Amino acid sequence: MSNWEVLAGECDAWAASGRPVELWWRDDDAIADTAALRRLLAEAGVPMALAVIPGGLKPSLPALLKSHRSVSVLQHGFDHRNRAPAGGKKSEFPATRAWPEVAADLAKGRGRLADAFGGQFVSALTPPWNRIDPGHADQLGQLGYRGLTTYLPRKRPAVAGVTQVNTHVDVIDWHGTRGFLGLEPTLQLLVQHLAAKRLGQADPGEPTGLLTHHLVHDTETWEFLGALRDWCAKRPVIKWRSAADLFPGAGSQ
Repeated sequence: MSNWEVLAGECDAWAASGRPVELWWRDDDAIADTAALRRLLAEAGVPMALAVIPGGLKPSLPALLKSHRSVSVLQHGFDHRNRAPAGGKKSEFPATRAWPEVAADLAKGRGRLADAFGGQFVSALTPPWNRIDPGHADQLGQLGYRGLTTYLPRKRPAVAGVTQVNTHVDVIDWHGTRGFLGLEPTLQLLVQHLAAKRLGQADPGEPTGLLTHHLVHDTETWEFLGALRDWCAKRPVIKWRSAADLFPGAGSQ
């Protein structure tokens, strides 16, 4: 049985249960209008959440997204700089960083994106490297955030009143080639999360998130994303959700 056939079987199981297969797509590290980003936006064909680094934002990006109104903008930290202690896992917001400093950077970045993107900005934080100290995360609501998104199945639907919706299928082999992860392991990640939700082993209310990084896509990555788009388009049971829908009340105001 092929990898696509296994995925088809999982989708059939969801259809038999009377529930849709809910997916969403987050792409990270945007700062400017690039050929890779234009290709992503042209080929996606479904709602897209673009995690933008406010500290590196260039005027060309808001100008580009004005013609892509279905794209939601999320906040990707402030400057995507690692501030973890030596030897620690990379994080812009480790426990060792004082909250007042974190809060100041986050507020500055949030304001910058709200001004640049208006209604396309969704007040949800995507911490770089998908890491933020739990103590910091617990205070995001005080800054006006309504959403948080990292990687791997969420343990709870909200963090101190802030809706959490994570991603689960990273298509890049970060610890190896830094190219496409490969067809079998990528589809396996997708099937695993869908099956875990269906069987009650993961939160069934969390849409399964695809995670991409347009600036590092190789030929195989682009080919896979096109194949996945076309495959999903033929199956009515699959519903793509937008970030604006997933993080209610998280507009720029």
